Amino acid sequence: MEEKIMSLRKIGYSFGFILLILFFSGCLSEKAKPALNSTENIEIRIYEVFGMDCPGCQGGVEKLVNKIPGVLDSKANWKKKQIVVRIRKGEEVSDEAIFEAIRKANFTPGKRTK
Repeated sequence: MEEKIMSLRKIGYSFGFILLILFFSGCLSEKAKPALNSTENIEIRIYEVFGMDCPGCQGGVEKLVNKIPGVLDSKANWKKKQIVVRIRKGEEVSDEAIFEAIRKANFTPGKRTK
C-alpha cells in the first residue's frame, strides 16, 4: 500500500513539473510578429506634441496613437516634444488621425516634421 502511495506521488510530482514547464514556456514565448527588422516595411513619421511636461505624459499619448489601425508602435519624448510613429508601409494612416489621438490625450499637436 505504501509503495502504491509513493508511486502515485512520483507521478503527481512529474505531472506537476511538466505542467509548470508548459506554463512558463507559453508565458515566455513572444507573440508572432511580422518581420519588421528592415525599414523597407515601415514608414517612420515624426510629429510635434505640445503640453507633455513629464515622462508620465508619454505613455498616454503613445497608447492612443498605438490604437490607430496601421500603426505598429509609437515612442513619445516629452523633452523633445515629439512622437515618432512607425506605420506599416501601404497602410492608409492620415495625419489627422494622429492629430486626433494627440488631442484625445489632452495635448496639442504641432506639425509633422518627417
